[in-house]
Amino acid sequence: MKNYISIIDGFFSNKASGTLFVDGRKLSPLAFMGISDTFPDLAVKNEDVLVCHKLDISPNKYDLVLTSQNIYINFSNEKTKWPLKEFIALGDEEQLKILSFLNETDNLELLNLIRVLNEPSKNIDKKDFNYLVGRLKSMVNEESARQNDFEIDIEYLKILDREGIRIEDLCRKLNNDNAFMGAVNMVLKNEDAIEYNAEHILLQDIINVFNKITSVHTSVVEIPLKSKFFLAYLFERIQGRNMSSSLSVERINKMVNSEKFDENIEKIAKASFFSAGDNYKNEYLVPSILKRIDGDLFESINSSIYRIASLFAKADGTISEKEEELLKSIIDKLNNPKQKIVGVVQTEIEQDDSLEKVLEELNSLIGLENVKQSVQDLINFLKIQKIRAEKGFKSSENVFHSVFMGPPGTGKTTVARLLGRVYKHIGFLEKGHLVETDRAGLVAGYVGQTAIKVDEVVKSAIGGVLFIDEAYSLANTGSQKDFGSEAIETLLKRMEDHRNDLVVIVAGYPDEMEEFIKSNPGLQSRFNRYYNFDHFKAEEMIRIIQLFAKNSDFNLSVDANDKLLEIFDRLYEKRHKAFGNARVVRNLFEKIIERQANRIVAVAPLTDEILLTLTHEDVPPILETVKEIILFGNEQESENSNQ
Repeated sequence: MKNYISIIDGFFSNKASGTLFVDGRKLSPLAFMGISDTFPDLAVKNEDVLVCHKLDISPNKYDLVLTSQNIYINFSNEKTKWPLKEFIALGDEEQLKILSFLNETDNLELLNLIRVLNEPSKNIDKKDFNYLVGRLKSMVNEESARQNDFEIDIEYLKILDREGIRIEDLCRKLNNDNAFMGAVNMVLKNEDAIEYNAEHILLQDIINVFNKITSVHTSVVEIPLKSKFFLAYLFERIQGRNMSSSLSVERINKMVNSEKFDENIEKIAKASFFSAGDNYKNEYLVPSILKRIDGDLFESINSSIYRIASLFAKADGTISEKEEELLKSIIDKLNNPKQKIVGVVQTEIEQDDSLEKVLEELNSLIGLENVKQSVQDLINFLKIQKIRAEKGFKSSENVFHSVFMGPPGTGKTTVARLLGRVYKHIGFLEKGHLVETDRAGLVAGYVGQTAIKVDEVVKSAIGGVLFIDEAYSLANTGSQKDFGSEAIETLLKRMEDHRNDLVVIVAGYPDEMEEFIKSNPGLQSRFNRYYNFDHFKAEEMIRIIQLFAKNSDFNLSVDANDKLLEIFDRLYEKRHKAFGNARVVRNLFEKIIERQANRIVAVAPLTDEILLTLTHEDVPPILETVKEIILFGNEQESENSNQ
């Protein structure tokens, strides 16, 4: 509190008129009565009065009182009270806005106070300074909004700010995702060495959504004002400029009603920052890339883009039949982008990664208790081997090539990625990155080309881990045109050539992988670590879908949770070899949020609670869902057995 006293005292002690009281030292009983008269909400018994000020020309009428809990200001004959803990920091542009507003109100007391706060002395704590000035900013915005009936009002700005914060957070995470940024550069074929970031890509997707929704209007003039302002707001916010904090509500409404504003909106709507080529024509690029690399932010990005689309469509408080159709087409495109390109996916390790982070992520995995223990045992073994080597003692020959046996969707790729990071941090691999591929990425259709493909893939994995999914499909099928055996022989040679800087992990169904390893003596000698991945139980699947919901800003209602648990119980009971586990859970979750979108698409206005809550209505029927998943899985299993 001493810093607050210094701020107020430093100003008012230089005033030509008025009286300042600090820590109640000069307050008489009559003065306390004056404070109570001015600010009836002030509880003198419960709050220590630290600083108060009044004009001499207004006996017993106070302009400002600072207590241990609140600040009270008599602003333009309107009394205001704010808890100290709710004060918000304020930037330079916002301070100038306050100065301008206070000049118009002729409130010299607060004007001079802000001027002093704008140039605080060195001994004033910056946090305390920002607390006080920040709340004055809110006071100005709310006062301005109360005095005018604006179309863009405080409440609408708060909605936009919430979306802006989410977008900023997602862009930050995407920019730190090496796999995503690597895929961006590959997709955009960055020949001009332009440094694209997540903001560029996401902004292009948002512009495409805006154009899709507003295609029902023949000109920019017909587009609802709020839709146009939201586009301008996002265009600025994604580039680091927040219009809601740098401009007053009055200035914003004046701006959006100008002809120049519509001209700028037309320019934004036509903006194109890059060309993704024909492969991504009519696609939303961020979801497409995340789907391609199996990115964790896929659902979160889709949720944000869809919420933005909904706000564009419902800007005028109503929604037409055409807009409803457009929203449905957008959610369908978001959830079902073009499938992953067959070949190779590479995941790099983040710069600030550590063994502690790996262990934390490993232990946070749902289920897989036996796999977690096996990885921990391996880590302990590697640590001891490293210590023995450092001391000059003989150590066991390190063979890290592994076989992952288990059904799909049980975390095999995730654990392979974690192992690569473990090998790097303990010093057995230089990079520790993961290169994912399958038969399609290794086998060519002509003699001699398979060896070239295998060499290229192995080269990209040097210093890291090469993960081959469904590796058993490389085994000779009996066809004279099958080059799987050539891929195996080339791979075995490269494993020997790079025995000190490459780890290969092969994965697939238990029975098939066992036969695969036995099919070639070279495979038996090079793979000696086996990890078993079991089907997820119902309780584990419900935890997985709860995690999907949380990461995508959704809440599962109690009845939705109960309905899902019943589905997972039945699925686990009827599971088969090809049951997709977490993949099934992810697909079901995507279907649920799509059903929710269809349920609420015509609801206006959309509250946060409606947008973020998934109810039992959004979960598809139990028996129908179980039958569809099990039958589809059996068909897949049958197809695999016939290959």
